[in-house]
Amino acid sequence: MGPHVANVFDPRGWGNATDTITLEVMRVVLATGLFAIGVELPQSYLRDHARGLLVMVVPTMAFGWILIAGMVPDSTWRCLTRH
Repeated sequence: MGPHVANVFDPRGWGNATDTITLEVMRVVLATGLFAIGVELPQSYLRDHARGLLVMVVPTMAFGWILIAGMVPDSTWRCLTRH
């Protein structure tokens, strides 16, 4: 469907903010997919798999947070806000 196939969906023709627009579209697609997966889970899934989820999700998220925090060169809020 992209510019190399049928030229129906061409993000390059959207202007200079192509990366920003593509990123936001992908966020919406990902959020919609995750929401759909969550809705389709049986009601007892969280209760039945709580221990496995805690063992896998909590350390993985903690490691990811530490890794990303180490990759940010200046972690003050000054660099994140526009003045």
